[in-house]
Amino acid sequence: METVARQLEAMGEYFAAGFFEMPDAGIETRFCRAFRRYYENCPMSYLEGSPLFPSGKINKGSLAVYPHYCRQFQVNLKLLEEKCSAFSAKEAYEAVEAFQKEHGWDDGWKDISTDAVDWEGWTHSTLNYRKILSDGINGYEKRVSALPEGSFRAALLDLIAGIKNYHLRALAYLRDIKADARLISALENVPMNPPKDAYEALVSVNFALYLDECDNIGRVDSWLMPYYRGEALESVMHVMLENLQYNGGWSIALGPDYSELTKQWLNASTGLARPMVELRVSENMPDELWELAVNKVLEGGGQPAFYNERVIQQRLRKRLPKAPKEDIYEFCGVGCTETSFGGMTCSGGIDINLNVLWIFDKCLHEKLAECASFDEFYEVFTRRLRQGQDEVASAVNMIYNKKAKTVFAPIRTLFVDDCIDRQLGYYQGGARYTFAMPSDSGIPNTVDSLMAVKKLVFDEKLYSKEEFLHLLGKGDPAFEARLNKCPSYGMDDSEADALMHDLTSRFYEYYESKTLDMGLGILPTSHQFKRHTKEGRKVGATPDGRKSGQALADSIASVNGKAIKGPTGMLSSAVSFSQDKVYGIPVLNLSVTKKYDPGILRALIEGYFAKGGTQMQITCTSKEKLLAARKDPNSHRDLIVRVGGFSEFFHKLSDDLKDAVIARTMFE
Repeated sequence: METVARQLEAMGEYFAAGFFEMPDAGIETRFCRAFRRYYENCPMSYLEGSPLFPSGKINKGSLAVYPHYCRQFQVNLKLLEEKCSAFSAKEAYEAVEAFQKEHGWDDGWKDISTDAVDWEGWTHSTLNYRKILSDGINGYEKRVSALPEGSFRAALLDLIAGIKNYHLRALAYLRDIKADARLISALENVPMNPPKDAYEALVSVNFALYLDECDNIGRVDSWLMPYYRGEALESVMHVMLENLQYNGGWSIALGPDYSELTKQWLNASTGLARPMVELRVSENMPDELWELAVNKVLEGGGQPAFYNERVIQQRLRKRLPKAPKEDIYEFCGVGCTETSFGGMTCSGGIDINLNVLWIFDKCLHEKLAECASFDEFYEVFTRRLRQGQDEVASAVNMIYNKKAKTVFAPIRTLFVDDCIDRQLGYYQGGARYTFAMPSDSGIPNTVDSLMAVKKLVFDEKLYSKEEFLHLLGKGDPAFEARLNKCPSYGMDDSEADALMHDLTSRFYEYYESKTLDMGLGILPTSHQFKRHTKEGRKVGATPDGRKSGQALADSIASVNGKAIKGPTGMLSSAVSFSQDKVYGIPVLNLSVTKKYDPGILRALIEGYFAKGGTQMQITCTSKEKLLAARKDPNSHRDLIVRVGGFSEFFHKLSDDLKDAVIARTMFE
């Protein structure tokens, strides 16, 4: 293996070489050494004149094996094969390939027997930026040095040595290119030591963020406040957020400790699709912040999304009764919106997804004929749904156990509480809070489909079971007209809403009964990310009116075209969805035009939250503009839309995601 390390180093694969320097060592040693070699050799990433380092698109050079914030490393096997062939290093290629199979995210990690379950495997995190600022990396080095002798201590000290080397390299580089003197002066102090002012705090956090390859930066107005002295910081904030967008970063949270910084961060997000801005809305949020936030949405930027502070705090305290209130107060969504407590959490970011409509479709075609009543069919379906949830829990447990044995997250282990104190890695149970966060697809479609079966087959007996199944997807006008007239979720229909409440109560309560070998169990989420189009391709025509292969519902809002009673009716239905058991945030998409009155939009948000709604994200555009952008993307490159939990420039979406956004109900 020493030969492998030398071969990889010779071809410039210094990150990969680090894994093979000490092949018989534990995973903490091998991963920390790889990260150290990366920090000692990686290219500098800096845009001329930027007030922050690194900045612009992070440059990984020509690496075939490189660090990744979630998976810890990625491998471009094709590029690696080319480089190894040029160096006659077949042994190195085979060693990396074997290492990837053992320690990477590949299909060998899952043992799932049904198309209903789709494994994602993402984890998102936010480091403890508050503590990074208050202690500096020198403070972390002192804490690690005080640990008992052993491989954990030695590995983290090796990692810190690499970070310090990278810091010195960055300073030398910036001095050599004669970068802004203020930036150089700041980096002479941070992140090794606590910042002296708000600008240095931003420089420190930006530096630390890219040690973890750009994920989330948490409650930005909160961790910055101790260093704020009334400065105008929007320009620097905008650069930080723009860097996040360049590099695929995810989310920031604002509030509920509102201040001038909250407004500055919100203004700094103008024109950016990322990071997603999460505004925690409390009952005492100032009118001026309401006005700013609503007007930002109506400008068409997709920012911010609104989060119901009261219900989120209540629900998380109920689900995690032993967690101190001050920990839960650090709530911030990571990734698209997945629940985390800043600097303390190892949580799956949509670990795995259950396609509820796929299960319904199978039950419909295989079991409907055997059922004498709707209630009997409904029970058959919910039992099969629980089997799918069992498969989800089993797969997640297997994945978590394998990660604990084969993957070590150096930066997260160093900067997430309580890994150092417990002397355990981030994936080994070191974080204060560890839980899984599976999601789901197609629940609104399923409820509408169930209502159609109930009305047309069992209540009104307009079709036999065989006729009903035969006509699905055949395009019969009379049959489709009857499907479309059935009571549906999103119409403020009491029967449909009661069914939604019963189904989601059963579904999410069942997850609470599932335990995992590691951590606090399962805190489910319901946000579709990009999966609603992929999952729709697996399912044939369904009784909610979907055509075969069409996208599923993209949030907990009504199925497209069903909100015939307007946004108030749709939101009244949405509170029948058992959101109180969706601890990972149930996402609701609302689309409005720029004609919408700001006061009415605020009233909709407040009314929905007063009834227990959790989250609302709003796209403001028009059907005409979306269609024009679909036809001529180059003329609409600044158009931002909300998708299944995240915001994005419309032109960057796949064609099927564009079509799903266009198909939404657009409220005037």
